[in-house]
Amino acid sequence: MRSLFSPDNAVMQFIAKIFDLVVLNLIFILSCVPVVTIGASLSALYYVSLKMVRGEDPYIWQNFWKSFRQNFKQSTIVWLLLIAVSLFLGMDFYIINSQDTVLFAVVRTGLWVICGILFSMFVYIFPVISHFVCTTRQALKNAALMSIAHLPYTFILLAGHALILFLCTFSVKTFALVVVLSGICGFSVFSFTACILFSSIFKKYETEEV
Repeated sequence: MRSLFSPDNAVMQFIAKIFDLVVLNLIFILSCVPVVTIGASLSALYYVSLKMVRGEDPYIWQNFWKSFRQNFKQSTIVWLLLIAVSLFLGMDFYIINSQDTVLFAVVRTGLWVICGILFSMFVYIFPVISHFVCTTRQALKNAALMSIAHLPYTFILLAGHALILFLCTFSVKTFALVVVLSGICGFSVFSFTACILFSSIFKKYETEEV
């Protein structure tokens, strides 16, 4: 019985990991409340998640706010840039969808390609900011290059986001399920899972000038 409650027991380690993910999820949600801080919060979320994946420093609260402060300016600039680009593309789609011509159909296809490229960058950019010390321009460049250089991983990450989007739009029940799970541990579990892939990707660049 004593071994069952030992910190080295696999069951206890699993329970501890779940508890850590719940705590991390709560901190992330609270830090996103001002909205403008979402970029810094995402960087901090991935920073802590990658440490958890690699079995490094387990202090969630300290590590989260450490990354949040260190990457606040850069992450916020990128976050606001993404919002601006998204609004611009949204207006383009609104205008194009009001037209029904072959030319606009071609333009619409081109916009979807651009959206796919930008979203692939979005998937990588905050993990990159959280892990590497580089300028904002270099971080954007690295995110774009990594998304292309590691296409199989990129497709898996995009599929994960697409699945969540599908569940949110499939029905009221699945939307409610996503909301409930997100409030408990959804964000942290997703970032932890994604960081299993990012850990493998980043190892290639950790000994290089990035």
